[in-house]
Amino acid sequence: MSRRLASTASIFVALLLVGTAGARPGRDSGTRTLRIPRPAMVAADGSTAAVATGCGPRVYWLYAWTPVRRSVVSMAPSHQRKCYFESTGDGVWEHGIAGKRIAWVAFTGGNLRQSWLVTATIGKPRSTTTLTGPLDRVTGNGVGDWVGNVHGDRSLLVFNTWSLCDPLDPANSCPKGTPRGDLHIYDEKVWRIVGRRKRLVLASSDEATVLSVASGRILLRRADGSLELRRADGSLIRSYAFRPGKVRGAVLDASELVVLDRGERLTWRVFDPLTGAERQSLPAPPRAVALDVERGLLVYSLGKVVHVLRLADGREKTYVASVILLESTVEGGAPLVQAQLEPSGLFYSYRVGSEGRVRFVPSRQIGLVVSLGGKGS
Repeated sequence: MSRRLASTASIFVALLLVGTAGARPGRDSGTRTLRIPRPAMVAADGSTAAVATGCGPRVYWLYAWTPVRRSVVSMAPSHQRKCYFESTGDGVWEHGIAGKRIAWVAFTGGNLRQSWLVTATIGKPRSTTTLTGPLDRVTGNGVGDWVGNVHGDRSLLVFNTWSLCDPLDPANSCPKGTPRGDLHIYDEKVWRIVGRRKRLVLASSDEATVLSVASGRILLRRADGSLELRRADGSLIRSYAFRPGKVRGAVLDASELVVLDRGERLTWRVFDPLTGAERQSLPAPPRAVALDVERGLLVYSLGKVVHVLRLADGREKTYVASVILLESTVEGGAPLVQAQLEPSGLFYSYRVGSEGRVRFVPSRQIGLVVSLGGKGS
């Protein structure tokens, strides 16, 4: 890990390529496993996953992995691979993918942390564009300026910028009239990435957090706890009334909006995004984390287990990371296991000791919904 950058990169690219060969010759199940040197975050669109890690000694990693073609493309250019503050680390805060374009939030710093959003295409991974200048925040309490909530689907790739203040701080930077209490989100904007440019979709004086995108629609959480479904141009489709703190998570696709609701008991509530009608509700296990939904299948994590739930009847399949999982070191406290479901199949990530793994399971092996195996983008 302490060798020169070029040597390190070539070693681990080789490791990545070896790691995709998950099945024995002659009995190819289509399942692939990607091995990487650090715990990984995963985002997916169509048949490709964007895999990012935190900072290792002197380097971090960001790859585009297409398991059906056994293809791995390195997305991090050489000038962005160094870790300048090894005591706290540089790395990728979060990322998203839409078609062939990937966007990621890079961060660096110590007590004062800086972050910025970078984008590039898989076809030209070294031709990067930085879309936000360095935004500063205090590492301890998070007060300052942020960029994040990167979500993509097909041609739609969006992110947020916002500011966070502490009303009880003597050097209070909150807008006038902010009630004294918890940390407060203000001046939140929703941006869409179009080519190498960002385009403003929505500007809000308070919270307008992007939770999910699908089929040209954007799902937002507002300061009053409600959810909003908006078009790619920012125009409002409809609102869903929820009290503050009651939405534990929400995911969207073309045919379902699934909300993890902290009501009298934890419940999956399924809405039709076209009509707004609530179609059904299912009990959710405590500590469940909603991760994705795709054509009638909900993916959530529970500890080190990935659950694929068929919403129509509650039938499940589970995928266990059969390793000892350590505490999460991903910036922002991301789940120990992450998962994304696409028409091509299921991608999920986990860790083995200090290393990372991403596994791909083809849709035909999931077997819960026939339509899931449709054409991917």
